[in-house]
Amino acid sequence: MKRLSWLLLCLGLLACPVVAQQEVRVGVELQPYRPYSDVRDGVYQGYGRELLDAFARHQGYHFVYVPLPVRRLLNDFLGGRVDLKFPDHPQWNAEQKAGHTVRYSQPAAPYVDGVLVKPEHLGRGLARIRLLGTQNGFTPWPYLDEIHSGRLQLIQASQIDSLLRMALGERVDAVYLNPQVVAHHLREMQLPAGTLAFDSQLPHVEDHYYVSSIQRPQLIDEFDRFLREQAALVAQIRLRHGL
Repeated sequence: MKRLSWLLLCLGLLACPVVAQQEVRVGVELQPYRPYSDVRDGVYQGYGRELLDAFARHQGYHFVYVPLPVRRLLNDFLGGRVDLKFPDHPQWNAEQKAGHTVRYSQPAAPYVDGVLVKPEHLGRGLARIRLLGTQNGFTPWPYLDEIHSGRLQLIQASQIDSLLRMALGERVDAVYLNPQVVAHHLREMQLPAGTLAFDSQLPHVEDHYYVSSIQRPQLIDEFDRFLREQAALVAQIRLRHGL
């Protein structure tokens, strides 16, 4: 009898359908941008990872993160080799995206981008800034007119730490970056967060990062619903990462 019961149990398990998790390829930036994101030993980390993992668990997806350099990420996104892209913004690479139907989510992460200077230069205005440093792939939107006119010279570097050392050594007059990201990097460099200060009197951008998709727009609808229905969870994740 026991053997018969075991056999029936096994047959019952075989008869149950196995629901495989649907794989989703998520294109993310390879460059470090803590607390929003980072890639260490090939593993995607940070706020973006925790938020997207929570969404994947909620919907029953299996997310495969594909870290890529910024330009390669855009090409793979437009070429359909990744299903989702994070971070993204409707203003970014608008010319390259022309002809593609890109769906953007509701705001996924708040950010501020602006000018940071040594504390003794706070409040001295834009006139003293001639060399403005920023990260590769960054567009200092409020200063494009000054850059195009030649009044400001833009210096770009791939590593944020390099930019911060340039600012501290006054090889650039200021850096255009996210103040939260700068504070994180300064701590890792064992320097006080106020070693470079955000000059809120100068033009800056307060906006949000978005999740985007070309291949699978329904994922954006699901993600928006997740943001609404799991607002408390999303708020906890933001708090944990200081956003």
